[in-house]
Amino acid sequence: MTHTDLDLSTPEKALHVLEDACRNDDRELARRCRNFEDEAELLLHHPRARSNAPMPPAQTPPAEFARALQREWEQTALPDFLGVSTSVAAVEHFGGKFFLVTQNVRNADGRTFAQRLYMSHSEHGWALLRPEPAYEPPVEPKPWWAVWR
Repeated sequence: MTHTDLDLSTPEKALHVLEDACRNDDRELARRCRNFEDEAELLLHHPRARSNAPMPPAQTPPAEFARALQREWEQTALPDFLGVSTSVAAVEHFGGKFFLVTQNVRNADGRTFAQRLYMSHSEHGWALLRPEPAYEPPVEPKPWWAVWR
């Protein structure tokens, strides 16, 4: 995928562009699928979205926090999406320009799970905010008789 083919018009397309960029080790294209300013705003103003995210010292300007988040991301390895297929199952409005996207993931070994990711939407398209979401293990089916316990 070339940079001119960048299509961030839907959450699913934005996530697939990011996954393809990671598969091709194209950090610049992967960065264009992110929005660190929106991520800083989300983390500073929406405590529910923080989970294990780094928090800046008190009174840190949002722009400085966004640069710190970008530096942190640039120092980590890109995720390995080799053999992984994904689809967006749901998009829920979180507040303002923020959305919570449920993504179904199938690993190369056949395991499946769902994860929830924060994304934002602007005139530039959709952007991923927190690429390291909390893992939601698949629900283990209970035997039919377990409901009576």
